Amino acid sequence: MKHFLIAGLITAVVCLGAGAAWAGGKVDIPAVITKADAEKILGVPVKDAQGGNKEGKDGYYDSEWSYEGVKGGKTLVFDFLIGPPGLAATMFSVLPPGGGKSTKIEGFGEKAIFYHDKTGLDMLNILKGDTLITIGIHGLPAAAALEQEKAAATKILGRL
Repeated sequence: MKHFLIAGLITAVVCLGAGAAWAGGKVDIPAVITKADAEKILGVPVKDAQGGNKEGKDGYYDSEWSYEGVKGGKTLVFDFLIGPPGLAATMFSVLPPGGGKSTKIEGFGEKAIFYHDKTGLDMLNILKGDTLITIGIHGLPAAAALEQEKAAATKILGRL
């Protein structure tokens, strides 16, 4: 009987630990980067976050949100994607779209790049395991956008 209790306790700890790790991997962007954070990043008042969280089969999870400045054409966008094995790496491998120029950024995940896309966003893309994090800013100089994106990325990665 004692062996069953110990085995049951070990099983429960392993299962709870695995569940906690899984739950900790999903990030709800507006819970991490709040409206007040977005206002600091963009330097202007922003509208409430627009977007949503989606879950699918095979561990797919996507938290895609944006904050739009009330004036001045400033925008902050996020996409936090967890996919089945290999999806995030495949998506990262084709960035930036159209084969544009990017700069490698050290110290974030396994790989990170920064580039200016055709929509006018300065983008930071980070690959960490099966997770792809995208942060984009419109309306700030590129150097300022990158610094703000790095700060936001640090906050998001701290939740993994």
